[in-house]
Order: sequence, then C-alpha cells, then structure tokens
Amino acid sequence: MKKFFFIIILNLSTFLVFAEDHKNITEPNLSDESYYKSGVNFYDNGEFKKSFVVFFNLSEKGNIDAIYNLANMYYEGIGTVQDFSKSLQYTWLCSLNGNKKCLKKIKNIEAKLDEEEFIKISKIIPEILENDYVEKNDEIAAFKLGYWYEKISPEIDFEKSYLWYSVSVSAGVYKAMKIRDRVGELIEKKKILDIQQQANEIYTKDVYFNLKKEEK
Repeated sequence: MKKFFFIIILNLSTFLVFAEDHKNITEPNLSDESYYKSGVNFYDNGEFKKSFVVFFNLSEKGNIDAIYNLANMYYEGIGTVQDFSKSLQYTWLCSLNGNKKCLKKIKNIEAKLDEEEFIKISKIIPEILENDYVEKNDEIAAFKLGYWYEKISPEIDFEKSYLWYSVSVSAGVYKAMKIRDRVGELIEKKKILDIQQQANEIYTKDVYFNLKKEEK
C-alpha cells in the first residue's frame, strides 16, 4: 500500500515538473506559422516532448503539417508513448488532408492492430469531422466526410458519401458537385430522394444554428 502511494506521488511530481517546463509553449504569443517552426526547432534539437506539445496544439486547430507529424510521432513513440491506435487516427486524418504518404502507411498500422481496434478507431474519424462541421462551421469537413465514406473508410458507404457530398455542395464546396453526382449513380434511385432530404435537414439545421450564434 505504501509503495503504491509512493508511485502516485512520484508520478504526480513528474507531471507537475513536465507542466511547469512546458507552460511557456502551450500558450504562445506567436502566429501558427511561427509556433509550428518552434516545434520543428524543438524536434531538430532533440527536445521531442516540447515538439510533441506544439504539434498536438496545432493539430487541434487543424494544422495539416502538425497532424502529419503527430501520426509519425505516435507511430515511432517519439516525444510520447508509442501508440498505434493514435497513430492510425492521425494517419487517417492526414490522409483526408490529401497526404498520399499517410494513405500508404495505413496498411502498415493496420497490421499492428487487431481488427476490432482498427474498426473502433475508424468510428472516431466521422465523429471528429462532424464536430468540425457543426461546431467550427468547417464546410471542408463535410467534403472530407463524403470522401471518407467513398474511398477510405474500412466500411465503404456510398449513401453516406452522397449525403455528405450533398451537404458540402450546399455549404459552398462546389468542386464536390461532380463527385456527388458520380457517387449518386451508384445508389438506387428510390433512395436518392430520402438522402437528399436528410442532407437538407443537416444543412438547414446547421444554417439555423449558425445564424443564432451570430445573433448572440
């Protein structure tokens, strides 16, 4: 019992030292570009923990390069504990940003995970993208959802792909129009109208709540 208590105290002390050492890089008065460069400098100087903090913070803001770096750092265990599940998550997000290196790496990570965990992580990706669309008003997230269900998800779903491509077009991503129509040709005609109505509900509800946010 005493030994267990000692371990807790030791771990807490370590965490507090880590937090103190990193507080100057978690809330910097820098542009995202300068902040990213500081992360690269930390990495080049072998200060991997500090580099990881920078890239993690920027990834939360959707920084493409930071997401790519996190995918690799989780995979190798650099600056953080090696975590293939987290690496897969960020590698998929990286792939949705158009990075072909990440897309090719997915099979390598899949080989290191059991099928249940692989599918479990795949469920997280749509949740992240839907949150980005609803909470951050990110219309590109809707387009990424369409692409996810059409090309990348372990469980390809053309109906959901058509749904989110439709939402993205309504939100202003007009380059998705041809892709939406191409995917629509793969769906039974009797289902198209229902999916269009679902897309309209998502889009109009989003517009309504965004207007309410602006009014406040």
